[in-house]
Amino acid sequence: MMKNTKLQDLTVSAVFLALLIVLAVIPGIPLGPIPVPIVVQNLGIMLVAILLGAKRGTLVIATLLVMVLLGLPVLAGGRGGFAVLIGPSAGYLLGYLLMPAGYVLLQNFLRPLLGHWSFLLNFFSIWLANMILCYGFGVLWLHLTVKTPFMTALWTNLVMFTPGDLVKAFVAVVLAAAISRLSWWQKN
Repeated sequence: MMKNTKLQDLTVSAVFLALLIVLAVIPGIPLGPIPVPIVVQNLGIMLVAILLGAKRGTLVIATLLVMVLLGLPVLAGGRGGFAVLIGPSAGYLLGYLLMPAGYVLLQNFLRPLLGHWSFLLNFFSIWLANMILCYGFGVLWLHLTVKTPFMTALWTNLVMFTPGDLVKAFVAVVLAAAISRLSWWQKN
């Protein structure tokens, strides 16, 4: 029984890793003020965090980042390689890695405020994890390494990324709710 559960965990993790790679096929939309594009791949990161939790979600995202390090083109627009991990997007990638744990922590923090309203709890937890971790590390990295003025990086994130990320968080929560109702998922 234990081997079957581990095999199921490994299979589900592989499926979500594959989803992240498939989302990388969708090219990013370049922005003028900062050298980081708008991507759809973070929708997959949100879904991984919601459905796989802190430990498994972090392992899936860490695997993706190891693939990037090895030079595989698994990030939006077919990017990969060490240069990506120290380039303008590096802060956001660190935020990706921390997103599953941040989501779980925020859920625990927000649960007393939102009670059993699972949609709102999941939505605000994943959206805030994205805002705090991805935007936080992304803005800081852009400011410190690329020398983008802090306020330019911050306002570009808030104005250009937030509307799309609100939609992505909504879609991720809806998809996660639908997936969690499937019989094969409930056995997992």
